[in-house]
Amino acid sequence: MELTITARGFDLTDSVDTYARKRLSKLDRRLRFSVPARLVVRHEKARRPDERFIAEITAELKGTILRGEERGETLHAAIDQVTDVLDRQIRRYKTKRIRRGDGLSELEERVVAQLADVEDPEPETLEDGRLVREKRHRVTRMTVTEAAAQMDLLGHDFYMFTNADSGEANVVYRRHDGDYGLIIPEV
Repeated sequence: MELTITARGFDLTDSVDTYARKRLSKLDRRLRFSVPARLVVRHEKARRPDERFIAEITAELKGTILRGEERGETLHAAIDQVTDVLDRQIRRYKTKRIRRGDGLSELEERVVAQLADVEDPEPETLEDGRLVREKRHRVTRMTVTEAAAQMDLLGHDFYMFTNADSGEANVVYRRHDGDYGLIIPEV
């Protein structure tokens, strides 16, 4: 794993850098190729002491994004937890594909690539609040089934994609009853 570590809110020490690289190197055995990854560690003021340090890791495999964010009382605890989250995601992705038994789709064949850099912009003030986060998301052409699987893999409640059948931007989402919904834009 080609790891880039960024610290926000404090200076990154050599011991933290070494610890993070050593801890995240255990993920290398689960990947066929070296995958670039970005680890962002932050220190924030929080009411609960066990949520002061945040470790966020993002790895973009071709067609699939693996992401984890965990909070901890110490930076080491947050790094340990986010490593475990990413390890479970990789294991779950591989297990799902093996269990299915019908081989890999073209999208799944391209599951090892590079990490996309994500910059956090300055918050914009809106009429009823602040825009605190902006994300760039590569919209991939896939079927609704593949989009739902990608959404589950990321652990999100919704996922935006380009529908392979219609060529339009769609959003698949998880409903409160556990089923899925599909948003199709109307002009």
